[in-house]
Amino acid sequence: MTRASCIPGRKSVREKGKVMISDMYDKSLKAFLKPIRGYLADKDVTEIMINGPEDVWIEKNGRLFKTTAKFTPEGVEAAGRNMAQYVGRVIDDERPRLDARLPDGSRIHVVLPPIARKGCTISIRKFFPGKLTIKQLIDFKSLTPEWARFIDACVITKQNIVVSGGTGSGKTTLLNVVSSLIPNDERILTIEDSAELQLTQDHLVPFESRPPDKHGRGGVNMAHLLHSALRLRPDRIVIGEVRGGEAFDLMQSMNTGHSGSMCTVHANSPTETCRRIESLCLMSDVELPMVAIRAQVAAALNVIICCARFHDGSRRLTHISEVLPLNEKGDYRTQDLFAFTVTGKDEEGRIQGYHAPTGILPTFLPKLQAYGFPEMDESFFDPATYGLEKPPVVAYQEFKVRWTPRLEGGEEQWEPKEMEPDKKNRLEEALQEVLEERDLVPPPMAEEPAVEPDSSAAEKKEEKSEERDSGEEPQAENNDKSGKPRPKIPVAKEGESSKKARSSYVRQLLGNSKTGQAKRPKRMPLGVRTPRRGQASKGDHDQE
Repeated sequence: MTRASCIPGRKSVREKGKVMISDMYDKSLKAFLKPIRGYLADKDVTEIMINGPEDVWIEKNGRLFKTTAKFTPEGVEAAGRNMAQYVGRVIDDERPRLDARLPDGSRIHVVLPPIARKGCTISIRKFFPGKLTIKQLIDFKSLTPEWARFIDACVITKQNIVVSGGTGSGKTTLLNVVSSLIPNDERILTIEDSAELQLTQDHLVPFESRPPDKHGRGGVNMAHLLHSALRLRPDRIVIGEVRGGEAFDLMQSMNTGHSGSMCTVHANSPTETCRRIESLCLMSDVELPMVAIRAQVAAALNVIICCARFHDGSRRLTHISEVLPLNEKGDYRTQDLFAFTVTGKDEEGRIQGYHAPTGILPTFLPKLQAYGFPEMDESFFDPATYGLEKPPVVAYQEFKVRWTPRLEGGEEQWEPKEMEPDKKNRLEEALQEVLEERDLVPPPMAEEPAVEPDSSAAEKKEEKSEERDSGEEPQAENNDKSGKPRPKIPVAKEGESSKKARSSYVRQLLGNSKTGQAKRPKRMPLGVRTPRRGQASKGDHDQE
């Protein structure tokens, strides 16, 4: 703790530096992004898209709107270069693309002309102010409490989870919410290209990749960071987005004991998610047969959560699916445990639908019940428990699906019965529990070990105190730390200078004696070369 931080009302040097950087960032925004300053301050605007000097769009409440804001061609390009300079990146004609993150958390992407034909193109993606909770997602109708409860159970039981979806579907936001369910007593390592995750756990180790400089040196990619993370004793590994050969290393880590890992990937359905990760594994330097890679992917992944952005701008979870082993032909198999069914649109054009379980039981259901989720029995996965119809289910590629008894074979065997009061109360309590905001439990603090006092040092201290009490002068110790006898300090003899005596004492301390010193070579006469090693001088030959 610095001295300034101890004084109330006084800021440390680091805090002053952060304030100065923030002020500089605000001034640069006002100067270079003046035409869109109002949209940057609007909390309802989630993204600003500058397609050229006179073509600016915004996304507000999930819908796109064109604006009247205009830049000059030089002004919009200067804004892009200013952003690059501020984040410490280079953007020029040789490197006309920039992908970075601003200090306020906004993600930017800049493309310079002539690559961008309409002029300098800039995208500024803002994030939700503060941190979204799972209760807020339920209020937004992105999912339902039973979906949230099942996701919570998957996180606690350390299922490997992949969040998939298209661009702008809310994958990173959903991963933020899912990762917030990780217990606070676990060590979490995050790996990202640009820092976007906002985890609040205490034991957090965040990593961020770094692009190479203009000479192609100093780059640290996500595969390097994943290699380091595996050697730092992680309880959980959370990767912002898998987009390259690091997918193969991630699958290896999931298969070798690092369960409970999470990541995001671009895909539209559970089965496409497996194929997408397979194609990313092929981008690594390791050459394996296709069947081997598919077996690794199918064995590593447990649960896939899909999200989508609909035409009305709403973002919702569409599937929670379980990944099954490969079939005899080597194809991927998944089964939908929960699904969102679209029923139509209302008069204002908003998507209407319902989230419901499909009636299929997960293969790890006994593990869920053993880990303290007794409400997750067969009735939890029955849509009639929540007063909903069974959503349409696709056949699952030669795999015997395990249905609830009432929906055996995909058809209703009997009319739904009212749930017992005890079960109903227990289910309501469990669903209400997931809505409550959880306080992070502080991690246990390690106690400092008690150091036993050195007995020899205590005895010496007692001897010195006794000598002091008796009035005798304490004797100087003649041994050094290693136990060797110290050399006696010489006294200058008669006719000998004190400087010469001190030099001999120094030689004794260094372990060099006067006799052990190397003799200087004899000076040769003028015009005679100094003999090399192993050769006799000219004078020596003459003597012979």
